[in-house]
Amino acid sequence: MKAKSLRGKLKVEAITYPDRAKKIELDLSQARTDYSLVEHKQLPSDTTFFSLSILKKGTGSWTMKMMFDDGSYVEYSSDEVDDGYVIERRFVDLKFTNSAQTGVENPKFIVDWFSSM
Repeated sequence: MKAKSLRGKLKVEAITYPDRAKKIELDLSQARTDYSLVEHKQLPSDTTFFSLSILKKGTGSWTMKMMFDDGSYVEYSSDEVDDGYVIERRFVDLKFTNSAQTGVENPKFIVDWFSSM
């Protein structure tokens, strides 16, 4: 039995997933206390996020609260993470605190979530 070539006969369909992500750069030149990315519309409200990737932690000092839907949180400082660090857990907001700092590299993050369909 001779094998038939399938070249040119397979139909490939693109599958669209409702995944969303946003890249965020935190401007450390402005002081902030518990600055909410949801309240300031940098992230969508009524959304559950599922991962945070730290692209660059920057050279400044900051703390971040990863807020959960029951109001509890876990806090990370810039000293506790590295470039490329990925935190995979469900959360509803990110809040940042930092003093005003000039001459430092700002941290950059990616937040991922599923949009409601």
